[in-house]
Amino acid sequence: MVCKGFSGIIERMFGEALQQIMRDRQALDAAEAAWLSKVAAYDRSGEWRGDGFVSVASALRENCRIDRGVAHSHVALARKLTSLPSVADAFARGDISRHHASLIADAYTPARASELAGMETELVDAATKFTPIQLRGFVRHLTDAIDGDGGAGADHKVYESRECYLSETLNGVRDLRGRLDPLGGKILETALDAEMRRDLQPDDTRTTPQRRADALVALGRLALERGEVGESHGIRPHVTYVVDAESTGVAGDRIAEAQGRRNDNGYLSAAMLELLLCDCAFSRVLVAGRSEVLDVGRATRTVSAAQWKALVVRDGHCQAPGCNRPPDHCDAHHVEHWEHGGPTNLENLQLLCWHHHRQRHRHDAQARAA
Repeated sequence: MVCKGFSGIIERMFGEALQQIMRDRQALDAAEAAWLSKVAAYDRSGEWRGDGFVSVASALRENCRIDRGVAHSHVALARKLTSLPSVADAFARGDISRHHASLIADAYTPARASELAGMETELVDAATKFTPIQLRGFVRHLTDAIDGDGGAGADHKVYESRECYLSETLNGVRDLRGRLDPLGGKILETALDAEMRRDLQPDDTRTTPQRRADALVALGRLALERGEVGESHGIRPHVTYVVDAESTGVAGDRIAEAQGRRNDNGYLSAAMLELLLCDCAFSRVLVAGRSEVLDVGRATRTVSAAQWKALVVRDGHCQAPGCNRPPDHCDAHHVEHWEHGGPTNLENLQLLCWHHHRQRHRHDAQARAA
């Protein structure tokens, strides 16, 4: 049941509290419409120039303390509503919301103006009965028919708006945000949902957002480790251990003294380095000072291919209690950590999925610190 949008709904037999909520919502929508009408009048008057602004949007941004994109959307809707009088009137009465008005206004392009103008009354009637999501489908059906391209143009416009941002914060955490077109979004959603179901642990304490984040990382790891993308070409993750001969000596190859460094020279904690060294290729680079490379040792796999096959046959899946994650989602974990002298043999190895591998190293690091 929608809370407004057709005549007499507030007079229906609802409780007084709900009736008041509905009246307040209607008043808020009407107030929003009145404010946009004033924005349109201010735009037409040109007073913003006399007030020292280069545009109406910049005036709104500075004086109403709103973001640039939001200010431009206000101005764009205010301008279009002047060409859609029936929509503006319904909005001013509070019969439709800003979301409804925006959906119709967005569809009102110069190429569609003449045809949509003749359908404005029907669009308003639909807006009073439908939720914004339902109205979006109704409007899309009409615009696809008007455009005559089967919706290709509208699809391309949405597709062109796709974006993804991945930025590093001061503590090394990656901030991920973006938007996808409906098809791309559905593909990613389906893949994440499938991985989340497969990764669900007994008595899992992770929140849904945490599980989704783990699923996204798992999909990336699978693609990299299988050589499907990137520079790995099937090579497992590797670590380069840089030893300064002047400060540690040629024989000073104790991992505990190593500095973990990524390709971008970022810092890796000792605990993270310990986790990575459990199952990776390892190379020694001997340098004199910062720039002179004395020797580059041959990369050696911590766990050989034969050992990995034997480990898969023996364990079959993650060895954490109650977890049955398959080997392709697991690392070879050293029960006695390699950097602390643990040998790389089957007796000291076990399969742990990425989630439980991280948990095990965190537990061991905290136990040592206690």
